[in-house]
Amino acid sequence: MKNNTQHIDNLLVKQLTGEATEADRQEVQQWLARDEANRRYFDHFRLIWEESKNLAAHTEVDEDAAWERFQQNVRRRSATPPARLFPMNHPLMRAAIIGGLFIGIAVLTYFLFHNNPGQVIEMATFQAADSVKTNALPDGSEVVLNKHSQLSYPKEFTGNKRSIQLNGEAFFKVKPDKAKPFVVKTDNVTITVLGTSFNVRSRGDSTEVIVETGIVQVTNDEKSITLHAGEKAIVDENSLRKLASTDKLYNYYRSKKFVCENTPLWKLVEKVNEAYDVNIVIETPELREKRIDVTFDDESLEGILTVMRETFDFSVVKEKGQIILR
Repeated sequence: MKNNTQHIDNLLVKQLTGEATEADRQEVQQWLARDEANRRYFDHFRLIWEESKNLAAHTEVDEDAAWERFQQNVRRRSATPPARLFPMNHPLMRAAIIGGLFIGIAVLTYFLFHNNPGQVIEMATFQAADSVKTNALPDGSEVVLNKHSQLSYPKEFTGNKRSIQLNGEAFFKVKPDKAKPFVVKTDNVTITVLGTSFNVRSRGDSTEVIVETGIVQVTNDEKSITLHAGEKAIVDENSLRKLASTDKLYNYYRSKKFVCENTPLWKLVEKVNEAYDVNIVIETPELREKRIDVTFDDESLEGILTVMRETFDFSVVKEKGQIILR
């Protein structure tokens, strides 16, 4: 078990430092998928790490002294140690902090414990399981979280950024604050804004960002682009590209409307599947690209299927947990 824990530690260090191979990344994803607690802890750890780097970038510190204070403070709290991925005597952990890779964590811990004894960064998790949820963040920004999605964020934003971690899909209406940019992180992209409204959808290795108002900066490992209202970015397999946002279907979970304007049927079906947790399959290839102009306002699944069937004259067959259009 110890060897396995050390192996996971090594993989996660590589993941955070950008040195993971494709095989490493796949193994980490499998580990995260095995237990929701693994993903929550990693999200929290990564967010604290990012905040630590921000603090370290603006702080002059004696690295050896910071490391020693870091160990002393942890030992004083060893009676109730928090769960962590890296043993304090782990050679990679010490090398990372001394070498500068994790110096931000040491500096942050020193300032929290030295200047404010007993205080730590308190994290909050906002989850939407089987229904869409709305919440206010500590700065007053509003977020609508789609089903099967999760946010991790500090209970109080400190430092010069408002950083959060998103898994899934959410719409943000950000409270303006020029002194503290609002930063959304997904598995493969960073979105930075001052005050605007935008939608982020992160599923697997793909992220889509759609801007409704204001200006948004989207960055991956290779480049950065700026989006204005009516534009969107698609990030997948290390590719980042900007396109026009041509439909309003992305907004269905917030507005409870499916707005189709010359929309291909496959795209409407994709959103209906998400909204109603069903598996509609378009069996006929030419049917996929048929275009539809319609608005469904809080309509039932049966009502939507009826309109589609009458519009395109196909049959609907329900079998083996699927709804087949043929």
